[in-house]
Amino acid sequence: MTNHEIDEQFAAQQKERLLELKEELLRIQRGMEEDEQDRGETQGDSQADSGDMSADMFTREMDATIGGQSERRIEDVERALAKIEEGTYGTSDESGDPIPRGRLEAAPDALRTVEEQQRFEKQRRPI
Repeated sequence: MTNHEIDEQFAAQQKERLLELKEELLRIQRGMEEDEQDRGETQGDSQADSGDMSADMFTREMDATIGGQSERRIEDVERALAKIEEGTYGTSDESGDPIPRGRLEAAPDALRTVEEQQRFEKQRRPI
């Protein structure tokens, strides 16, 4: 199935946006890796009290969460780029239904319709 709202010009614009998004996500990951190295170097230089250790633990947990989210987002961006090459950009990976152009403008790496994404998120994080 194809999305008739998607033309070659729109797909080319989205490809540029996706490549920029991927580079930004990779920059974030590199920055987090550098921060981790810096923390490791400074940790050996001083003795930390329990407050410092708690703050460090919190920072590491946040970095792990952000790192996981950026990794998943990079995978989505790469899939969206592949879909542009395949000619299936703008169709849901789940159902093959068209993804509205407005959703793609807001989230160029969208791989599902809004309803499918909501179900997907709910399954990933049950209440």
